[in-house]
Amino acid sequence: MVHQDGQQIIDPDGKVIKLRGVLLEGWLMWNGALWGAGFTSETVIATRLERLVGEDEFNSFQKAIYENFITEKDIEMIADLGLNAVRVPFNHTVLESEAGEVDYTADGWVYLDRLVDWGEKHQVYVILDLHSAPGGQSGVFVADPDSTKLWESKENQDRTVALWQAIASRYHQETIIAGYDLLNEPGFNNPADLVLFYQRLITAIREVDPYHMVIIEGNHLTSDFSFFSEPLSTNMAYSFHTYNFLSDEVDDNQVDELTAISEAQGVPIWNGEFGAHKVEWTEEVLEMFEDPKAAVSGWIYWPWKKVTEGYSERWRHLAAIPSTSAWDAVRLNISFPLNEEHLLDRESAIKGMADFTTAIKAENLIIDQEIAETLGKYSR
Repeated sequence: MVHQDGQQIIDPDGKVIKLRGVLLEGWLMWNGALWGAGFTSETVIATRLERLVGEDEFNSFQKAIYENFITEKDIEMIADLGLNAVRVPFNHTVLESEAGEVDYTADGWVYLDRLVDWGEKHQVYVILDLHSAPGGQSGVFVADPDSTKLWESKENQDRTVALWQAIASRYHQETIIAGYDLLNEPGFNNPADLVLFYQRLITAIREVDPYHMVIIEGNHLTSDFSFFSEPLSTNMAYSFHTYNFLSDEVDDNQVDELTAISEAQGVPIWNGEFGAHKVEWTEEVLEMFEDPKAAVSGWIYWPWKKVTEGYSERWRHLAAIPSTSAWDAVRLNISFPLNEEHLLDRESAIKGMADFTTAIKAENLIIDQEIAETLGKYSR
């Protein structure tokens, strides 16, 4: 398996590896920002679309997203760019029954199984990322939070433990899976509670899978690692995220602090998300990550694909999903459902949703060649 050896990550052949790739968000975890629909969570998107077109049409749309947003062609394209990893965010709901129990008949398992097979075929490692735990591990829309958060509910915590144990049991022999990213951007009120919960998750995973690396993210959107006084497990890595939505500055202090933790604890650090910026900023950040002094074991560019909302040097992304006027009407209705300007009839909504399920296919993406070349300078 891919595994930890001190501050480094090692591949199955015993060689040092850097996991460099892209985030497959928008597929098994919906995000309005990627669909051109504003800062809306998956539940909000689903509720508003079902209200527009009815349950049957919505269910057909949901199925089409799962079937088309990520296919083998996407993984082939990612490999052709020289990248060797994908981090796949998923919502707990795609692996559970409506009653909130692990359900091996749920469609999400089928799509993860396919992704593992495609990764094996194209030699692209898969990092499984629980982006939305039961209740939501933070109050931010990307966690698709419920009214009762993860840290407030023993039931939600028990469901999360059962879910990770089921995942680890199913995939414990899959060498193309590089690791389990246990909680995306947690926001626990008490860091000590987060440590205890991570320990519960790791214990449950290790009961069925002693092999795969576990990936631990800091609290408060991965900004705080100060409360980790020692490694929580053998075969683990710390993951941090890097964005700057307000300026063009590159925060090397973040990497310096994490490198110090890596050296003190003998644990790898890995960037699980960065992006949404100018080409120049992207290159500066990559140079920082790739500096041997930083000891960063790779990075994940956010996102793989995103709806085009007008060209901007400030908000570059790797693969553009070409929108249509019909989908524009739908996505704006999702963002502003009470605005008369964006009122939409059922037939127009169905047309826009059909356009979107075509536009998301890999063969229709428009690659930003400058971003691709910038990432490619450091790929395998």
